[in-house]
Amino acid sequence: MDVTRIAPGAGFVLGLILSAGLALGDEDLRKLTSVEPPVTGEIWRLGDPTPRSGLFDASGITLLSHIPLNNFTGVNRASGNDCWGYVSPSGREYAIMGLEGGFGFVEITNPTNPQIIATIPGPSSLWHDVKVVGQYAYGVSEGGSGIQIMDLSNIDNGQVTLVRNWTSGGYSTTHNIVTNEATGSLWVVGANIGNGGLIHINLANPTLPTIDGGWTDMYVHDAQVATKNTGPFAGRELAYCASGFSGGFSQTGLRIVDVTNPNNPQVLSTLFYPNAGYSHQVWLSEDQKYLYLNDELDEGSIVSVTTTRVINVEDPANPFFVGTFTTGLPAIDHNLYVKDGLIFQANYRSGLRVFDALDPENPTPLAYFDTYPGSDAAEFNGAWSNYPFFPSGTIIVSDIERGLFVLRLDAEPTPVAISLEGDAPAIIDPAGGEPLTARVTLRAGSSPVSAVELLVDSGSGFQPVPASDLGDGTYEALTPVVPCDADVRAYFRVTLGSGEQATYPANAPAETLSFTVASSQTTAFADNFQSNTGWTVSGNATSAASGRWERAIPAGDGSRGDPPNDSDGSGFCYVTGNGGPGSNTDVDGGNTILTSPTLDTTGAGDAYISYDRWYNNSAGAAPNEDVFTVQISPNNGSSWVTVEVVGPSGPGTGGGWISASFRVADYIAPSTTTRVRFIADDAINGSVVEAGVDAFAVTRLECEDVVACQADLAEPFGSLNIFDIQAFIGLYNAQDPSADLAAPFGQFNIFDLQAFINLYNQGCP
Repeated sequence: MDVTRIAPGAGFVLGLILSAGLALGDEDLRKLTSVEPPVTGEIWRLGDPTPRSGLFDASGITLLSHIPLNNFTGVNRASGNDCWGYVSPSGREYAIMGLEGGFGFVEITNPTNPQIIATIPGPSSLWHDVKVVGQYAYGVSEGGSGIQIMDLSNIDNGQVTLVRNWTSGGYSTTHNIVTNEATGSLWVVGANIGNGGLIHINLANPTLPTIDGGWTDMYVHDAQVATKNTGPFAGRELAYCASGFSGGFSQTGLRIVDVTNPNNPQVLSTLFYPNAGYSHQVWLSEDQKYLYLNDELDEGSIVSVTTTRVINVEDPANPFFVGTFTTGLPAIDHNLYVKDGLIFQANYRSGLRVFDALDPENPTPLAYFDTYPGSDAAEFNGAWSNYPFFPSGTIIVSDIERGLFVLRLDAEPTPVAISLEGDAPAIIDPAGGEPLTARVTLRAGSSPVSAVELLVDSGSGFQPVPASDLGDGTYEALTPVVPCDADVRAYFRVTLGSGEQATYPANAPAETLSFTVASSQTTAFADNFQSNTGWTVSGNATSAASGRWERAIPAGDGSRGDPPNDSDGSGFCYVTGNGGPGSNTDVDGGNTILTSPTLDTTGAGDAYISYDRWYNNSAGAAPNEDVFTVQISPNNGSSWVTVEVVGPSGPGTGGGWISASFRVADYIAPSTTTRVRFIADDAINGSVVEAGVDAFAVTRLECEDVVACQADLAEPFGSLNIFDIQAFIGLYNAQDPSADLAAPFGQFNIFDLQAFINLYNQGCP
């Protein structure tokens, strides 16, 4: 039973392009040019003599059956796309597979013996989507026919009926379809009406719906609509929209909209995230505190590995960006869903990836099944979507070239997760005593915590520092005494009574927290650009229209990659060409150079320079060609040394305020005539280049090494014993300053006692 490829006939790709009609928008052209011929073969079932599973790399997942596209008859099956699931009133389970020319319905009640029940033809398009409300499946496509309404009431008897192709008032094409399963409401997005926004479909008559309001301010590529379960918005129907202007490209991000009354939608919030390419799809955690966002166009140009955003949406009016997680592979993240604390993500060429979200801010890889052998590149082939919500636990994956995969998750979720509470300090005192707090989360039924430790390496390997139990799952450790010249690394480790362990960061010690050691920090110069402190602008971009640097309150809206606001909230910053919304004032025809006033980087301690920068070169006719350069001079600009170059592609080239810093002595000898300059350049072809600078500062760090054996307080000196403990207790009770070992300094409390215990446990050299 060979699996073979069918070579596309003449005009195959051209036909696909024509079939898309006028619906081309966001990432569509790139998908069309990535088309590969389908891989064909017989249906494979677990236990068949010729193993199919050996073709596909996997960990923690078993392939139960596989239906290549050629087995779906009666429709155009040149490619696959989205998928969804349906459970009949009798409990039988069905997969719905999007095909280039319609939909296929497959019974998977016995997942090792799938049965194709029916196919429903539809318009030819690479893009189909389907959702189920009650006994009806509602299918859409970019090829037309509006909404295909399919009756599933007799599916157990092998019959699926197309009720009608419903269109209304010029509406005909759709990119995605969305349902709130709690209320049964139905919505279309990316349609050819209402700016491609979120359109409400009234199902009072489920086979003859009507258009009934919606949110049409901008294009919505995909959305999740859910009823809020807690807080001030409890009971409200909220739409979490992957959205933007100009087909989703401009100001791409997240909008949260109250659509309880679809005829009077209210935008609650807008969030932009770092390194954005194209906000594609979102899904909530089960407690609705977090939202996971797939960006479809960041991999391959802006970021080097699969990067999924984590956003806190507990307060829908004030969401904030938490961080990212990754597979470590270059493939594009596409569609994800959350079930039982696990994230199921279809990632094109790297297939299905399953993450454990026991720590919802730091999901960790758990299992995978790669549906596209031989490549994990950032291309539009392989796994399109998945559906993990069947009561049996069966998972389906729809693949563009290889059809429908039916899978079983075997990997056991982790029993424990550990994460950092708050932000780790960038600078720690050589005397130690800096508190670091971790949160430990146990899965139900797990063994209790045996120990939590902070492992610290200051040059002689990782040494454990016990953490104290603060209650409510939090543990605190105090940094030990470290030398001033040390590059300090650290990570948390939790051990359960069963011996199972987890670390933060998750892949420690390969990845760790890192710290600069200093006794004091002083600010020598700080500029939030509220006034003119002597910065100068040069270069051959000579006007605002050509992108010349300007000190201003940003007036743009981000639609051309420009910063819509400053980074520190003070109002002003430097931007390139401060035009209004959508204005063409990016850097053109050369460069614009922003140079600091003369700075003094001499004096005691090490001088560091920090700043926030914005850079976007990802749009226009020739994206990702130009660079943003930061340089430093020791001699008022007579000569320059390059500190960093951002671009032409990769991190930092898709907009978003990014903080950066460097030690002056790593590049020049500190001087009283130091200057820094920022160069935004569009010297090659006509790309859209936008940049910004804010929150510039020069700080000095000083460091004094502490006594080698700080806990040696009593004779006999050179060794630690009960006399040293008694001496410290006496000093502590007398509130002697020498016993004030830990922050908050000026107070005597448990932290000072813990700091002394850490010093005592370290012993004497």
